[in-house]
Amino acid sequence: MNLNELKKKLQPKLHAFEIEDTTIYIHRPTGRDFEHCTDIKNTLILCVKDENGDPIFSAEDIDGRINVNAIDFVMQNEIYAAIIALVSHSNAVDEIEKK
Repeated sequence: MNLNELKKKLQPKLHAFEIEDTTIYIHRPTGRDFEHCTDIKNTLILCVKDENGDPIFSAEDIDGRINVNAIDFVMQNEIYAAIIALVSHSNAVDEIEKK
């Protein structure tokens, strides 16, 4: 068994999310991150990525990232709602068949 290949398959899948003709990628939190997704800010920091899978947001001003505190709350809430929808709804691929 190739553990690296399995690890990739078990990571949360990135889902495209459009913001005014710009695509960002959202995903469900990992098991490690789930406990830290206690509010909108932390959830966006942990669950929003660029096309390379790198984080877009941070809690402070950092080169190459957007301070999540500086964006419009309505946009924060829209992205957050999309992430919650991913967590709340599973699809057939996510279902595990019991043997």
